[in-house]
Amino acid sequence: MNYFMVPLLVLISIFALWGTWYNKKTGNKPGLILGGLFSLGITGVTVLALYDFFIGL
Repeated sequence: MNYFMVPLLVLISIFALWGTWYNKKTGNKPGLILGGLFSLGITGVTVLALYDFFIGL
């Protein structure tokens, strides 16, 4: 299961950060706040999943 989920989480994190950056660039303040919160949460989960995948909990 980890072999499938970790790459998906990495892709989702990249897209979330990309969207947050786009919202900042275009001046979309509500999108920046919501996207930033989503990006922060999904990036934290991705870092934890990568740690578990490579090192183990």
